[in-house]
Amino acid sequence: MSFPEELGRAVGALWGPVVRMGATLRHARLFHPDGITYRGEVKAVTGRDSLLPVAARLAGPALVRLSSALWRGQREWPDILGLAVRLRSEPTVTELPSPGDQDLLFATVRSPWTLGLAPLSTDTHDWLENDYYAVSPFQVAGLGRAKLRVVSSHADAPGHTRVERLEAALQAGQARFTFEVMPRRGEGTGRWHPLAELRLVEQVTLDPVTLRFWPYRNGRGITPAGFVHALRIPTYRQSQEGRTLH
Repeated sequence: MSFPEELGRAVGALWGPVVRMGATLRHARLFHPDGITYRGEVKAVTGRDSLLPVAARLAGPALVRLSSALWRGQREWPDILGLAVRLRSEPTVTELPSPGDQDLLFATVRSPWTLGLAPLSTDTHDWLENDYYAVSPFQVAGLGRAKLRVVSSHADAPGHTRVERLEAALQAGQARFTFEVMPRRGEGTGRWHPLAELRLVEQVTLDPVTLRFWPYRNGRGITPAGFVHALRIPTYRQSQEGRTLH
């Protein structure tokens, strides 16, 4: 583990008890307490030969959780929206991960430096009018250091709430997102490239207490790297221990 990652774990350990207390008092995750879950399908769409191995590893069934960071009850107040994806090794819809699964967590935050402004730039009225970033880089097998994001389809679906708009887009076959990657070196450095398409298939009901995404679940060879990711290790564990309800 690098020095920035060691530092991240140390800072996370300091914040861990605060996160745990917040989760205990809230009876839920301290951040992203409420969410809706969907069964999804992922298929490779890259046109670059160098990215085909990575894109192919993403393909298959997926479990998707869409959430808001601050407010509960689907309030569409200024907020940060999150999109968590579990790339599944099996088609079974379940809260529990299987060997080979990969968890990827995204939010409407471009970088740690824009965190404070993110609620102002996020369209909280429509899941499909935002792009979602992993914030910090990953070590991607076969590619090296890279950043990831998920670009929405920006579908113009009817509805009075973001949940209604998402459901309308799903029924129209337009509830889609695209995984994109930005390599840190080699071919395509510094530019975003499409990898795979994520299509939402149907909403599913799962036990929110049992469903736990873990940033370091890396069954597809995508491993978090850097200070911010390492910060999550102790804080996620403390949050999971502190909450008793979703």
